[in-house]
Amino acid sequence: MIQQHRRPAHWAIGAISGLLAVSLATPALGASTPTAPARRVFTGSDSLSSVAATSASDAWAVGYYFVGTSEQVPLIEHWSRGKWHITPNPAVGGKSGGVLTGVSALSIKSAWAVGEEQGKPLIEHWNGSAWRVAAAATIGGKKVSGALAGVAAFSPTSVWAVGRRDLTGGVIPLIEHWNGKKWSVVPSPDPGGLAANTFLTGVAASKAGAWAVGTSAPKNIYGTVVLALQRGKWRQLKSPNPSGLGNFLNAVSVSGRHVLAGGFGGYDNPVAARTLVMHVRGTAVPLDKTPNPGVPGAADELYGVAATSTGGWAVGRTIAQTVILHETAGHWKQVGSPSWPSPATSLLEGVTAVGTTAWAVGQRTALVSPTMSATYSLILRWTGSKWVQTPSPNR
Repeated sequence: MIQQHRRPAHWAIGAISGLLAVSLATPALGASTPTAPARRVFTGSDSLSSVAATSASDAWAVGYYFVGTSEQVPLIEHWSRGKWHITPNPAVGGKSGGVLTGVSALSIKSAWAVGEEQGKPLIEHWNGSAWRVAAAATIGGKKVSGALAGVAAFSPTSVWAVGRRDLTGGVIPLIEHWNGKKWSVVPSPDPGGLAANTFLTGVAASKAGAWAVGTSAPKNIYGTVVLALQRGKWRQLKSPNPSGLGNFLNAVSVSGRHVLAGGFGGYDNPVAARTLVMHVRGTAVPLDKTPNPGVPGAADELYGVAATSTGGWAVGRTIAQTVILHETAGHWKQVGSPSWPSPATSLLEGVTAVGTTAWAVGQRTALVSPTMSATYSLILRWTGSKWVQTPSPNR
């Protein structure tokens, strides 16, 4: 099973592209919160951040939606019986803000989703019949906030989640682990210390190991962070930073021993952004040669990756529209993906692949009046020869 989990575009792009950054909360598997009926009245914007599949007939996508202009609610959608369905979700979020940013599925009876609610990490678990809020580990006192961006479920007794802790004076990385009974905070390398504002955005796990990626700015220039679990401890690997304008990693994925990480260079100048894909081979992290399909000055950015046994997928945006890259035989090339006429924009944030099936999720914007636009969730499916849009049940 491929595990590809990352953080949503909001985390890094809030300052880059005008996407809204949000912050959100928690409870526990033992003392779980009853699920509330799924709200089906989407009166505001909605978006999907992550997708995971166990088979061609079973997949999950998570994100958020707004009721009105201020009530933000986590969104969970399920692919089953040949359609996407909105799934009842625990009653969290509301005006305080709630969002799910990562999802990982072990089987049709077990899946995990993570995010943020009321300034605290949010973890939810699917037990085969309902989603329940699970108690995240304590990350500090009342003044400590935080969020989880990605999750990777390896087994019923080993699940990893990564994100950030917001402390007075800066941000530090956050890693949590589920041992089958409870979530605990696990020590993480912190390149540059508190002032570097290091945060983790994606995590992946397989029999070959576990990896996490993110970004750190020890000298006020953002650089890539790649961590590997070695002999029971997380350690930082040396990773490339090809752009002098800053570099950012958004996602990591593993299939067997094939490990991919993706993001973009030019973080401090989105006009100069270029696609970034790395392979992790032992302790080495070589940079792949990837296409930049946008015209000079366009922002070519990757937010999600999915490793496969024969290559992989990477998704994001270019020239304010979706972009999808495909790796085969060690070479990356662009694959056509749906787009919408200007002034509409579109963006893909998550991708997953299992067998010959692949899904990509994100958002698209459209004018709803001469002075107002709305964001709609976007789901694409790989047919084996091309990517096509699949109806999302909320639109």
